[in-house]
Amino acid sequence: MESKNTFLNFFTIWFKTIDLLNLTLIFFLILLGILFVTTSSPSIAKLKGLEDFYFIKKQITFSVISIGLLVLFSMFSLRGITFISLIGCMFFMFLTILTLIIGQSYNGASRWIKIYSFSLQPTEFLKPFLIIIFSYLLAKKEINLFKLVKMRTVIIAFSLLLITSIMLLLQPNFSMIAIIFLVFLSQFFLSPHNYKWIFLFLTSLTVFITVAYTNMSHVKYRIDNYINISKPHYQIEKSILAYQKGGVLGKGPGEGNIKKYIPDAHTDFIFPVIAEEYGGSACLAIIIIIFTIFFRGLFMASKSMNVSSIIAVCGLLNLFIVQALINIGVSMKLIPTTGITLPFISYGGSSLISMSISMGIVLSLTRRKYGGQYKF
Repeated sequence: MESKNTFLNFFTIWFKTIDLLNLTLIFFLILLGILFVTTSSPSIAKLKGLEDFYFIKKQITFSVISIGLLVLFSMFSLRGITFISLIGCMFFMFLTILTLIIGQSYNGASRWIKIYSFSLQPTEFLKPFLIIIFSYLLAKKEINLFKLVKMRTVIIAFSLLLITSIMLLLQPNFSMIAIIFLVFLSQFFLSPHNYKWIFLFLTSLTVFITVAYTNMSHVKYRIDNYINISKPHYQIEKSILAYQKGGVLGKGPGEGNIKKYIPDAHTDFIFPVIAEEYGGSACLAIIIIIFTIFFRGLFMASKSMNVSSIIAVCGLLNLFIVQALINIGVSMKLIPTTGITLPFISYGGSSLISMSISMGIVLSLTRRKYGGQYKF
């Protein structure tokens, strides 16, 4: 009986301190994801020789797991999140290295590890934990490493960023490198460190872009293809056509044609499918929800007195908004083509679960105080 009362008290405090608006909006996006995958994936499943509801069943499973992890991570304290992130960062870095050895290759990239019937992308899970470690390091000036020597935390953070970038470059996964660099830059500007370090950061970024362009054929192809507007790009052309045909209200659920011609219609190019079937009004509503979550999260974070929490929340929210803008921008040919999913909406277990962990941490670090202090 006592344990039951403790649990109810625990849940009551969580419910009273959580940001219910963002929690509701995230739940709503996950449900929309199930709806859009339901209307976009059957034709893809047929092309792959799978049953019509193959992707739908898996997306529902991923969504249930994601909601559970979203709520779970929203209950942890900053100390608990930092500890879990340290363990998670080391574990998924190990798996990322493992993908270079025994990983599954798709379109020339080794990013996945097969676990039973599921394909796991370790770098997706690495992102939120890496951002938390960055925030922990950047919030401090120095750290006593192994209680033996004092080191500037910014040097450790840059070293960690460099090691991660090299691993991603070997996969190769240049788009992930770009996202992590952008998120790290946003976190650095909120830190107490001298801006002279930005020179080192920008130099590193320039070197990576140059190396990627000159040595990675798929990066060179995508950038050249983007610059050369006259050169046709099949998936982009179909996406633009979908936006044009969808109009304001769309053709109706399941009535679109783009999904029949694009193999990634349920993942990277799901936004044009939404535009064609549900119209520009639905796309606008999704964009408004995404920006509402982003700015609401920033507003809630601004109330915190903990520098590490602020840096962490801003980093995770920037991860969320950058991925969304890249996904939408690619389908509109505003930026070079790259394989980035639309948060909470695109099909994919690793991306959906990873983003749920990220936003669960955001909800945790933006909880309101209860009785003058956080209770858990």
